[in-house]
Amino acid sequence: ERLHGHNYKVGVRVHGSKKIANDGYVVDFGNIKKVTRKVCKELNEHFLCPMLSDVMDISSNDGNITLSCQDGSHFSFPESDCAKLPIVHATTE
Repeated sequence: ERLHGHNYKVGVRVHGSKKIANDGYVVDFGNIKKVTRKVCKELNEHFLCPMLSDVMDISSNDGNITLSCQDGSHFSFPESDCAKLPIVHATTE
């Protein structure tokens, strides 16, 4: 069983061309919802690990992800429970 998770809100920013398609839309919102749901399902029940963090050193060794914080504390998670994301910060606040 994976580590317990938290609930998050997801925001999606869409950029489209200034040209409107033949159907009168810039983008089909149904396609955006489908992709967003797929990504959320892949992240569900995973620790969201901000791999580009500017306040933690993050290392991967022997199947674990270790976070070393500025205050000297260390946290280790099974790598299979982590979603390693190209972001700077993740929070449940």
